[in-house]
Amino acid sequence: MLLSRSSLKLKFSLVFFLTVFLVVVALLIGVQSLKTRQLRNEAMAVAEQVVAFRAWVANTGVVWVDHLAPEFRDYLSRRASGDKTLEFFSKNPALATRELSDIVSKTATRATFRVTSDEYRNPANAPDAFETSAIQLFKDSKDAKQEYREAFESGQYRYAQPIFVQQSCLKCHGDPKDAPPDVIEKYGSQKAFGYKVGDVRGIISVKLPDMTVLDVVRTFLNPYTIGLILLAFLLNFVYLRQTLIVRLERLAKTTESIAAGQMDLPLEARTDSHDEVDHVTRAVDLLRNSVVVAMRRLQKNLSQP
Repeated sequence: MLLSRSSLKLKFSLVFFLTVFLVVVALLIGVQSLKTRQLRNEAMAVAEQVVAFRAWVANTGVVWVDHLAPEFRDYLSRRASGDKTLEFFSKNPALATRELSDIVSKTATRATFRVTSDEYRNPANAPDAFETSAIQLFKDSKDAKQEYREAFESGQYRYAQPIFVQQSCLKCHGDPKDAPPDVIEKYGSQKAFGYKVGDVRGIISVKLPDMTVLDVVRTFLNPYTIGLILLAFLLNFVYLRQTLIVRLERLAKTTESIAAGQMDLPLEARTDSHDEVDHVTRAVDLLRNSVVVAMRRLQKNLSQP
């Protein structure tokens, strides 16, 4: 092979740059894994906050407000105060969460979320293809509490985790006979009923902008770290070149000169060294001394009558 006949310098350079290439590839694979994990953790944090918010609203039944914001005119029911001077509007967990989602989507710089289900009551909450497949995955799973679904779509990271029916949810999602009249009046008695505790009611769907490799690298690398890594590779390259390649080249030239008859050339080798190159240098020096002794004996024998 051509490589087997190449110089040690070339072989060393090829192996060095191949090592650098493999390290870079391994780093990119690690960065990709780190990117996904970082996005997943961020999405999970958002989802858990949504779960906590919905639980708070569900545990109180509904949230009452004394007026409706212009962009959020939907409500479950309305009540007037005892003196008829004030009017209050109720928001159930679904309405409150949807309004929070709209506010976040308009103000957030990164994460947005929505709550959806295959049994949706509001057409605006209909799931898309990713969300539909996630809902089906969780409903088919034997242990949906440990499940999540993620994907990268059109420059975005998608994440979904299930919402489970709690005891406080059954009032509006259990038997329609037990549902408040306001719920039946607004949504009817056909959709999103018949659930029991532990069922998958729907999902929390989170979107995050995808991160580039450079974005991830910036989170754990800085100019000092990159400089130290490059310095380590440079020191490794220079050290091996100076302690191995250069010395072997020098030894090869000296050996060639000795073979050409220059027996008095100095060979630098420490006698107490454990360095393999010094071992080879001492062996060449011994060989030269033996050749010199042999040549002197030959000359002596030839000079005798």
